[in-house]
Amino acid sequence: MREEFKFSLLQPVLSVCFLIAASYYFSDPYNLFILTHNPILLIIILLCLLYVAKNLRIGWLTLMGRPSVILTNESITITAKNDTIKWVDVIDVYMTSSSVGVVNLVKFRFVTIKIREPETQLKMVKNPLIRNYRWLTRNWRQSPFDVNLFLVKGDDDEIYNTILRYYQNNRGF
Repeated sequence: MREEFKFSLLQPVLSVCFLIAASYYFSDPYNLFILTHNPILLIIILLCLLYVAKNLRIGWLTLMGRPSVILTNESITITAKNDTIKWVDVIDVYMTSSSVGVVNLVKFRFVTIKIREPETQLKMVKNPLIRNYRWLTRNWRQSPFDVNLFLVKGDDDEIYNTILRYYQNNRGF
């Protein structure tokens, strides 16, 4: 049995809008001069470009027709992070959220996947930069493995219940 959830186009569209706004802002020679002569601003812009590049990659995966989440009886695959996690390695699956903004304007929801041995799973990440980043930040959240529901097309509660059902039916005792 296999079930797939598609990517939502919202985040890649927001990234394209950000790129258009940034190109308009830096088309002014004065703003470009400030960028090239202020190292702190240059670092901030580079970090923003890394964030946009990640979202454009998600947009590319969407255009190629790749699903965001693939559920099988053996594992869950999170395409945005290139993670495949076997159900027998999972301890728990639950819903979490984080808020952004002064008055919690935007609330992001996640399906958090708690792993028995996260260090072993992190060693399986192929990209060394991503592997080291996720290893260093593994204690910042409940788990380094989660499904960002902002990236998945569909109802958040329905997606969570489907993932939870797969976990409960296929976990090894």
